Amino acid sequence: MKIIYNKRSFSLIIGEIISSDVLHLWLKRVFFYVLLLLLSSGFSHYLVTELGPSDYNMASARYMISALIQSEAAIMAIIVTLSLVAVELASSSYSVRMIDLLKSYNPDFWILMTTYIVSMSYGLFILKTIPDESNTEIDMHISFVYYTGIFSFVILFPYLFRTLKTLKPSTLLNMQATKLTANNIINAISADTTDPMEKDPIQPIIDIVSSSMLNHDFETTRNGLNIIGLRSKEIFSGSDLDYTERKIVANYIFSRLARFGKFTLSHHDEDATFIVIRNLESLWNVLEKNDIMEAILQASSSLEHIGIVAAEVNQKNILSTVVNHLYEIGQKGFDDNCNGETAKVIDSIGSVGVACVGNRMEPWIIEDIIHSISKLERKATEREQYSSVDQALDELKSIKSAMQFENNPAYQQLCIKIDKMIMLVTQ
Repeated sequence: MKIIYNKRSFSLIIGEIISSDVLHLWLKRVFFYVLLLLLSSGFSHYLVTELGPSDYNMASARYMISALIQSEAAIMAIIVTLSLVAVELASSSYSVRMIDLLKSYNPDFWILMTTYIVSMSYGLFILKTIPDESNTEIDMHISFVYYTGIFSFVILFPYLFRTLKTLKPSTLLNMQATKLTANNIINAISADTTDPMEKDPIQPIIDIVSSSMLNHDFETTRNGLNIIGLRSKEIFSGSDLDYTERKIVANYIFSRLARFGKFTLSHHDEDATFIVIRNLESLWNVLEKNDIMEAILQASSSLEHIGIVAAEVNQKNILSTVVNHLYEIGQKGFDDNCNGETAKVIDSIGSVGVACVGNRMEPWIIEDIIHSISKLERKATEREQYSSVDQALDELKSIKSAMQFENNPAYQQLCIKIDKMIMLVTQ
C-alpha cells in the first residue's frame, strides 16, 4: 500500500510540474533569459574586444574573479532571503497554499538561482586553474567568467519586476485560475481525503477573495469572484463532460459559490453577495443550454442557502433578489416541462419564506414570497403539473404555520390570505 501511495504522490507531483500552463510559462521565461544571456554576452564581448587589453594579467584576473564570486554569493543570499520574505508575506496575507503556487509559477527564482550557482562554480574552477602566464585558452575562460558575472547582475532587474508583479493579487488569482479545470475538480472530489497531495482548485481563489474582502479590498474580491465565474463558464460551455461528470462539477462550483455567498452575508458585505448571485445567474444561463434540469436544481439550491442566511442577517435587498431569481427559474422550469425540478424551486422559495418568518422579517417581504409561490402554483395548475401544485400548497401551509405563532397583526392578515389561496386551489 505504501508503494502504491508513493507512486501516486510522485505522479501527482510530476503532473503538477509539467502541466501545460506551467510548462508554457517555464519555456517562455527560459527563452527570455537565454536571449538576455546572448545579448549581454555579445555586448560584453564587444566592449572587451574594443576597449579591453589583448590579454589578461593573471594576478588581476585572480583578484577580479575572487571578488566576483564573493559578490555573487552575497547577492544570492540576499535574493533567497527576500524571496522567502515575499512568499511569507503572500502566504500570511492570503493563504499558505500560495507557497505551492509560487513554487511552480515562479520560474525566474529558480533560473536566477541556477545562474548564480553555475556562475560561481565555473568561476571557482577557473580560479583554481589560472596559470602564471596568459594564453588564448585561459583568456577565453576568464572572459566567459566575466560575461556570466555581468549576466548575473543584469538578470536582477527582470527578476525584481517579475517578483513584484507575481505578488499582485490579480496575478496570483490568474495563476490559480489556470488550475480550475473540469479534470482537476473531478480528481479533487474523487481523491482520498487522507491523501496529503489532494488539490482543491477553487479553494486558493476563495482564500484570496476572502482575505481581500475582510481587508475591504473590493476590487480583488470582485476580480476573484469574476474569475471563478469566467473559468466555470468555460468548463460548462467548452468541456466535453458526460452527464455524471457535469453533475459533479456543477454541484462543486455552485456549492462553493453558495458557501462563499453565505460567508459574505455573515460579514455583512452586500456588494460581494450581489457579485456571487450575479455569477450564479451567469453560470445557470450557461449550464441550462446543456442540462436544464441540473441547472434548475443547482441554482435553486444555491439561492436557497443564500436566501436563508440573508433572512438571518436581515439583508432585505438580497432577499428580494434571491426570491425574484427563484421565481424566474421556476418560470423557466415550467416552460421546459421540468415538473420535478420546478417543485424543488417552489420548495426553495418556501424555505426562504419560513426563514423570514422565523427571523421576523418585514411582512411585505413574506407577502412577496407568498405571491411568488401562488403565481407558480397557478402556472403549474394550468400545465397540469400536479406535483408542483402540491409542493406549492405544502409551502404555503408551512409559512402559515410559522406565522401563526407570531404575535404580529400583519402576519395574521397574511395567514388569512394564505387560507383563501389554498381554498381556491382545493375547490
